[in-house]
Amino acid sequence: MEFPRRLRLLHWEAYPSKSLSPTFHPEYPVELNMRESQFEYLWQGTQPLKNLKKMDLQGSFNLKQLPDLSNATNLETLELSKCINLQIIPDHMNLASLERMCMYGCWRLRNIPVMSTNITELYITETAVEDVPPSVRLCSRLTTLNLSRSGKLKGLTQLPKSVTYLDVRYSNIERIPDCIKDLHRLQFLFLSGCRKLTSLPELPGSLRFLMAEDCESLETVFCPLNTANAYLSFINCFNLDQQARRTIIQHSCFLGETLLPGRQVPAEFDHRAKGNSLTIRYNGNNPPFAFSKFKVCVVISPQQQVTEYGLLHQLLCRHTARGDLYPVEYLISIFDLPKFKTEHLFIFIIHSHLPFLDPSEVSREIVFEFSSNSHHFDIIECGVQNLTDEWSYESGFYQMFEEDMEFESSEASEDDTEYGDPTNGVICYSKEDENLECENTQIVGVGSSSSASIYPIL
Repeated sequence: MEFPRRLRLLHWEAYPSKSLSPTFHPEYPVELNMRESQFEYLWQGTQPLKNLKKMDLQGSFNLKQLPDLSNATNLETLELSKCINLQIIPDHMNLASLERMCMYGCWRLRNIPVMSTNITELYITETAVEDVPPSVRLCSRLTTLNLSRSGKLKGLTQLPKSVTYLDVRYSNIERIPDCIKDLHRLQFLFLSGCRKLTSLPELPGSLRFLMAEDCESLETVFCPLNTANAYLSFINCFNLDQQARRTIIQHSCFLGETLLPGRQVPAEFDHRAKGNSLTIRYNGNNPPFAFSKFKVCVVISPQQQVTEYGLLHQLLCRHTARGDLYPVEYLISIFDLPKFKTEHLFIFIIHSHLPFLDPSEVSREIVFEFSSNSHHFDIIECGVQNLTDEWSYESGFYQMFEEDMEFESSEASEDDTEYGDPTNGVICYSKEDENLECENTQIVGVGSSSSASIYPIL
């Protein structure tokens, strides 16, 4: 077939030939979209590619070597996913305009040169790489680095400080470098399925999501956890030692949430009860505070029939102060419920506004109730901890007191010591680690679907 000389867009999936026709004029195309083609190579030598901005060769199983793209100075996107026989990428190319490079499922690819220091997204998923390419540290604009499911990945020695999203799920990585604490823009860290990972170092305060599910060897975490706004998921991490569990449970949080194995509400929650409800009574002449902040822990027991992924499971948290006309309700999303192998603790924060109480009223009760909106899990225990805080209102301050609170009619449970080593452990770092070179609306839950609303009692 003879291609038009000034062809600008070539979109031909499953192209049947081993290479492009000699009549192809590479100096004109802006986009080459040739997924699932039979290419063994595209062309020989270096071609004038000055207008090319996007190249998509995804699923071209027979492609073994990427052509020399040195002259593609305007190339912005390079898609090579599922090129399962791709083994060679020329290492001398410097493509200043390249921003996104995706190599998902290039199983035979061991060495991946960074072709642009201006790259922002790099997907090296399901490849044979053993470490982050050294030149990555020079990529000052890199925000997304995905190395998940790379079975031979063992280290992370080169991490630019610009990274906001780091994914090493289901790899053989054994340790996270200490320098990760210096990644002050990091918001998403995915470690799920890293079965050889034994410890977590200090993490940056910028973190918003830490997914460490099924890290079966994980025992220790750095204390303290300075991730006040982070969602922390330690689902099925059954080998966490007692110190690590205490650190995770007690970490200071403002809007964060935490999931970890457990069958009992820890003693840190001074108001505890069996079942799905508890009552707190305020005594004395001091009226309850106008604004309140509670740390809540519930023990979730998943039902056996929960097997469908993708469903949105929500916890309904409802609290009512005696005499109020309107209870306050929160819907809190719980993700990955089908992954629970046993009971788990779910810990979260709620900020609440309660009406002022006339000082002549000597007592007041607040009732907390928890339930599942889908009936896919049960609440077998619950606990609440009032967090002392100060709130300013107009010209004054309202101080919240916890001393006048009394817990009523609940069966308290002991601290959860069923999982993990009862000894207190500290994380020790070797000298070689120091040489690593690195640089009332309540929003609760993950995602925009999580919300809280106030409903009137009818």
